[in-house]
Amino acid sequence: MMRSMFSAVSGLRAHQTRMDVIGNNIANVNTVGFKGSRVTFQEVFSQTVRGAGSPQGGRGGTNPQQIGLGINVASMDTFHVQGAVERTDYNTDLMVNGDGFFIVSDDANFLNRSYTRAGMFALDEAGNLVTADGLRILGYMADENGVLKSSLEGLQISKANTFDAKVTENSWFEGNLNSETKVNTAGGTVATGIYNNPAPGDNSDFVYIQKTHSSGTGVVYEVNPDFEEAIARETTFEVYDNLGGIHNIKLAFIKTDDNKYQVESFYVNKNGSMYPVGSTELGGTSPVLEFNTNGKLASTSPSTIDLTVDQTITNGAGSFTFEVDLNKLTMFANKSTVSLNKQDGYKQGTLEDFTISDSGEIYGIFDNGQRRTLGQLALANFKNPAGLEKTGSNLYRTTSNSGQAIVGVAGAGGFGSLNAGALEMSNVDLSREFTNMITTQRGFQANSRIITTSDEMLQEVVNMKR
Repeated sequence: MMRSMFSAVSGLRAHQTRMDVIGNNIANVNTVGFKGSRVTFQEVFSQTVRGAGSPQGGRGGTNPQQIGLGINVASMDTFHVQGAVERTDYNTDLMVNGDGFFIVSDDANFLNRSYTRAGMFALDEAGNLVTADGLRILGYMADENGVLKSSLEGLQISKANTFDAKVTENSWFEGNLNSETKVNTAGGTVATGIYNNPAPGDNSDFVYIQKTHSSGTGVVYEVNPDFEEAIARETTFEVYDNLGGIHNIKLAFIKTDDNKYQVESFYVNKNGSMYPVGSTELGGTSPVLEFNTNGKLASTSPSTIDLTVDQTITNGAGSFTFEVDLNKLTMFANKSTVSLNKQDGYKQGTLEDFTISDSGEIYGIFDNGQRRTLGQLALANFKNPAGLEKTGSNLYRTTSNSGQAIVGVAGAGGFGSLNAGALEMSNVDLSREFTNMITTQRGFQANSRIITTSDEMLQEVVNMKR
């Protein structure tokens, strides 16, 4: 039989294999995170008809005479080139922008690990971050203080997460007190007795008059109309106890002399009744702020107030003391604008939403306005990513030629950053695949012609015997 027929058969097989790979590439043109492959060929063993000869005497050397015996597949390479970005705006869709693979596992101990570039993740009913097939995404979980642990485990983003309440310890005020406020001419600032019907001579010569609350329980402190113009500013703000309970505190700035303002504090109940500073319920003092002629607090003036809310009104949270910082107050001939800038307490919060940063850190957003780290995704890289073995479902596993996984986090140690709300598209180039398809088709066609031509030549040999 003619050797050309067997060479052509090997060519048909090799080109069929190449077409299989091209077909798979095109089939996965829209598969998330898919990496295209290629097939390269090499010649197989060549039969030596005559060996090479060296120059001898007056004759030159001769080259070897060899007949090739066909073609074989040299390699099937996977192109680990990054695909294009598909924006989804879904916060559990993730893309590695650079080197690295997500680590996933279907093992309760997270030891049986696979790797993927496909980041279309979701949350299951327990809040586990999983692939479409239910494999857990591995990373580093954080403790209740937001400190990341050191061991790899399945990431969980549970709506049951809470953020403990924090008692108010400091509050900061800023703004202006109008220097043109009238000086108080009353006998005092807060009445010590109950005056339901203040009248001249009834000892109601106070800026704030104590009256019985409309409910008949408790008292309120109302501004005496005769001295209303001595109040530069009233402002109410919230503070939090140890259990996250909210308490309303009212501050009043009363001008008592040129460049001097007395600060009165009141605790305001939910029903509107009030306790003045110095009472059992609200401990503290009523300091006088003194300003320089340049509108700034004098160095000898108190700049803070310590107020204590008593345990009798905190519903089991105990008493707590907080500082009111007035350092940033000014006094100019302009509208009074003093108000709370910030305070460091907050109520208990439950997880409302979460975001994933470029470095893979998962930040929980709680309904009390606080944020806390819940965990961080881990990435793996390999010395030879092309040595990974595809196992289906967009997954890879290690082989003896890929090297062991190098585990790290996004944006550090040579790992790419993460894009949340985006997916990596397939890196298949259709124009290249169609071109390869044409050349493969022609190669297959040419080899088939070798077989038919060789067959015709053999037919001629058979026909020699008539």
